[in-house]
Amino acid sequence: MQKKAPVPHKPSKFSVKRPTIIERKKLNEGDNLPTLLRSTKRYYEAFADGYVEFYNNWVKAEDVFSDADYKEGYDRVARILTDIVKPEEKVIDIGCGVGVWSTLMAKNGIYVTSLDYAENALKRCKERARELGVESRIKTVLADGFHLPFQNQTFDGATLNWVLAHIPVSRNVEFLKGVARVVRVKGWLVISDSYWRGQKGGKKQIQVRETDEGKCEIYKYYYDPEELRALITETFGDIQHFETTTYEMICVARKKGI
Repeated sequence: MQKKAPVPHKPSKFSVKRPTIIERKKLNEGDNLPTLLRSTKRYYEAFADGYVEFYNNWVKAEDVFSDADYKEGYDRVARILTDIVKPEEKVIDIGCGVGVWSTLMAKNGIYVTSLDYAENALKRCKERARELGVESRIKTVLADGFHLPFQNQTFDGATLNWVLAHIPVSRNVEFLKGVARVVRVKGWLVISDSYWRGQKGGKKQIQVRETDEGKCEIYKYYYDPEELRALITETFGDIQHFETTTYEMICVARKKGI
C-alpha cells in the first residue's frame, strides 16, 4: 500500500502562540480595578487564536502539554465532564472561550449554551463546533457572566473552567449566586482552576501577558482549596467531588434544594 504524503505544517499567522506570563505584580488597593478588568477582557479578545493553538497542543500532548503533570489537570477535567453529563441535558458553559469544553460535552449528546464576553473567542467556538459536527447542539451567547440572560432554573448544569480566578474576589458571592440562579435544583456545577501554591505575586495579582496586539494586564486571584470549598458551599450547594492535581483543582457540586 502506498503511503500518504505527510501533511505540510502550516505556520501560524500569529507570533504569540501560548499564554505566557511575562510579569507578576501584587494587586494593591489603589490599583484601578475597572481598568484592569477591561484589560483582562482585551487579552481574551486578542488571544483567541493563541488558545486554539494551546488546546490543539493539549490534544497532541505537545509544547507545555508534553509535561505530564501539566496535562494531567486538563485530562481530569475532560474525564469528569464526560462522566457527569447525561444525554439531552441542557448545560451552560460560562466563559466558554474557544469552545473546547463546550464541544466535548456536545459530543456526549447534550445541549450547550456557550457564553463568553469575548466575541473573538465565541467565533472560534462556533468554528470548532462546525468542524466537529456538533453545531446543532451548541448555542453561543455574547454576554457578561454577571448578567446571565436566562430565567431561573434553566439549566441542568453549569461549568466554570479557568474562569473564577478572573472574577474580582470582592464580587465572587454575587457572581456564583447568579450562576446558581440559572441552574435547576439538584443540578450540578463543575469548576476547575489553578490554585494557590505560593505563586510569585501573591494570591491576588496582576499578570502581564503578551499578545500580537501588545501587552495586557490580567486580574488573577488564586483560591486555596479549602477557601473554594467554603465559597461553593455558601453560594451553590453540596460538594460532591474535590481534587487537586499538580497545578489545578477541580470541584463538582450539587445545587441545594429549596
